[in-house]
Amino acid sequence: MKKIAVLFLIVFSFSYGLDSSVVGKRFVDFTSIDEKGREVKASQVINGKPAVVVFFAIGDQPGTFKFLPHMNDLYEKYKDKVVFMAVLLSRSDPEEVKELKQMLPLKIPVYLGYSDAVKGYGIRKVDVPLILFIDRKGIIKHLVVRPESTMEEIYPEEKFEKKETIEERIKQSIQIMDRYIKEISKE
Repeated sequence: MKKIAVLFLIVFSFSYGLDSSVVGKRFVDFTSIDEKGREVKASQVINGKPAVVVFFAIGDQPGTFKFLPHMNDLYEKYKDKVVFMAVLLSRSDPEEVKELKQMLPLKIPVYLGYSDAVKGYGIRKVDVPLILFIDRKGIIKHLVVRPESTMEEIYPEEKFEKKETIEERIKQSIQIMDRYIKEISKE
């Protein structure tokens, strides 16, 4: 019985783990709900422009609450060159999104993404925030997972010394993401 349970856990973890192999491939389109309650495809929002797509969850602490507000600086700096989508992975309504944006605060447009976004990228709750950097051709150039964490993952992998405090890690991650946005916006 123990062998069956262990085998099940191994298979489950591989089949539902983060899919870092998406880097270098075309982004997987998904359906979302915009802040006005309209259903839209991510491809309609991105529309052939470079994009930064941030998947997040309300219950994610400290990722959502400590890290996400720092994305406002990148949004303000690049919003005329790059499409930003903050994709909330929960069943919320536009009023809850409005409250969340004020509470964080968050300037980036928020979209509600459901099962096709989660399945398309193999996202688990522990994998958020998960940030995709997509070029004009729709190719995912970079992937950053849990940027505030000591468990941060960056694909393609980069060698760097992770900072000690969460504030230092956030600052470091924002600098890395700034470089990625410059890259996708110039291509």
